[in-house]
Amino acid sequence: MSILCSLKNINLAFGTKVLFKNASFAVNHNDRIGLLGLNGQGKSSLFKILTGECVPDISEPPFLFDKAKEANNPGYGYSVFMVPQEFSIKKEESVSIRDCLFRFFPEIEGNQRELSKINKELETVQDEERMNKLLERQNKILQKLEILGAWEISNSFESYLKYFGLQDLDQNVSSLSGGEQKKILLSLGLSSKSNLILWDEPTNHLDIETIKKFETELSNVQNAFILISHDRYLLSKVTNSIFHIKDGEIKSFSGSYQDYLEYLVTEERTREAVLQRLKNSLKRETEWMRQGIKARGCRSKKRVENYEDLREKVSEIKSKAKRNLDLEISQSQRKTKKLIELKDVCLSFGDNTLFKDLSLTIKKGDKIGLLGKNGIGKSSLVNLIAGNLAPTSGEIKRADDIKIQVFNQKREELDPSKTPFQILGDGDDYVHLPEGRRVHVNSWFESFLFNKEFIHRPLSTFSGGERNRMQMALNFTKAGDLWIFDEPTNDLDLETLQILENKLAEFKGSLILISHDRTFLSNSTNKIWSLDNQTIENFEGGYEQVEAYMDALSLEKDLLEEAPSVEVKTPTPTQEYKKKLSNKDKERIKTLEQEIPSLEDKLEKLEDLLSGYDYSNVDKDTANQLKVIADQKDSIEEKILTYYEELEELKQYL
Repeated sequence: MSILCSLKNINLAFGTKVLFKNASFAVNHNDRIGLLGLNGQGKSSLFKILTGECVPDISEPPFLFDKAKEANNPGYGYSVFMVPQEFSIKKEESVSIRDCLFRFFPEIEGNQRELSKINKELETVQDEERMNKLLERQNKILQKLEILGAWEISNSFESYLKYFGLQDLDQNVSSLSGGEQKKILLSLGLSSKSNLILWDEPTNHLDIETIKKFETELSNVQNAFILISHDRYLLSKVTNSIFHIKDGEIKSFSGSYQDYLEYLVTEERTREAVLQRLKNSLKRETEWMRQGIKARGCRSKKRVENYEDLREKVSEIKSKAKRNLDLEISQSQRKTKKLIELKDVCLSFGDNTLFKDLSLTIKKGDKIGLLGKNGIGKSSLVNLIAGNLAPTSGEIKRADDIKIQVFNQKREELDPSKTPFQILGDGDDYVHLPEGRRVHVNSWFESFLFNKEFIHRPLSTFSGGERNRMQMALNFTKAGDLWIFDEPTNDLDLETLQILENKLAEFKGSLILISHDRTFLSNSTNKIWSLDNQTIENFEGGYEQVEAYMDALSLEKDLLEEAPSVEVKTPTPTQEYKKKLSNKDKERIKTLEQEIPSLEDKLEKLEDLLSGYDYSNVDKDTANQLKVIADQKDSIEEKILTYYEELEELKQYL
């Protein structure tokens, strides 16, 4: 596999905050890379280095950025396209969805504008010499646009927009919701012909249906890509290698995200075992160092040096050990079983009815995942439940003195001009927690994986993910009978997300969780409310149960859209209703009944083979072998399903 680019000796610091120390990595053509790391540790900065927007610090040895040359490999030279988290278009700007293409492909825009001017002048020009010059210039611009792939990119962009449900391409972008704007960014990234696409949290603000569509398209792209995402399901589906930014280094791993998780578990166990051995040695050497000179005779210089080395090793391994977010989600001591009840609730804004005749109950211990498309009313429903909105009609009963805490995705409680010390302590050196407990502001801040040196920095200098952690640090100082989390995973790094997920799973209280993260929903909830068509479907079995339902709805919708209109004729009494099986059909039944068990046996062997691999040590060759076996497994599963359907079809006529 040929190298698309390689970067060596990356050093980057902002003041006292060091992001990279002599880091290096390489990207191959067709690589599908998941980029991991705590928020604020350099993921976005790495993207800016790859696009040339940020230049690393001067260092010795110097920073090197080697790129594949177009002259040596036609069509394979280094080219990069960045898909940002959000649009930089201001609210007062008037930019249509269609014209977004030009914001991200300025070279196409410049040539298109010049072409329009030429075409307009050609309509009125009389002078033949001037006309010939214009035609010559027109031809050159058309050739440039052809080289740029302008027509293909433009057609692909508009096709993807419609695929994601955006039909009116003359709409002003600033008037769209966050989810709709995200669909434009997806369409731009999927349309780009660059050899490296950088995706920065592409699934934020998207509903699950759109995420699945994006997942399918991303699985089929030919470009190499690097993906920053907290969506573990997406990472597991579309990546074949992992970059992890940690301690200023960029560690590369060849294999899927799932393989990498297995590797991390093994690595952590090994580190703990080494640390324990070193601690035992350090204890023995510390006792020796503490002995009096008389008992020890004279100190061995070499042994003293070894003691200092041992202390450094223990300190180093402890610093690399997995850090845990020390968060506790406090619940009140309420004994009431029924917390909130909605009876025949309707909510409308003018002529727009979000839902009607809703009757729901929230009980103690309910962990509810709330699903629905963007703009369908999820946030409005939780605002009704929290008491921030009044229903148009119907009744909402709440338990007496109920405490409802809301984790808001907009982070409106956080003043960007204030520091964490001011926000958390509110002028006091201590954070006051439920049940009378108190913790020093510095300790509370550090327990959310922050460096204590940042406690007096304005919040405006924090990354989106760091502000999300600050929101947690503030919210979790309170106790609640019901916690409402509105998209808590947006901008959150995977390490923090997994810790939050585990804490929610352990939480004994009640919660409502709005999230598009399928893994997070599956691991954190025990009920699902699916909001659609102004009503709610209630699933007691959790996300696994609702996923099949949603897939069936999507399939039904596709079939209805694709089905041609046909004239239905009433059969006459003389028509034959039951097909007679031919001898060939009967033979086919026998063949299928023999082949299905054989295929199932092969499938079982492949599954045993996959389960026997050591996923803690997966190199590129092993990853390729795993892919071949997995593809064979998928093919056999599909064939078994097809055979069963054929057998069922034939047997109904026996």
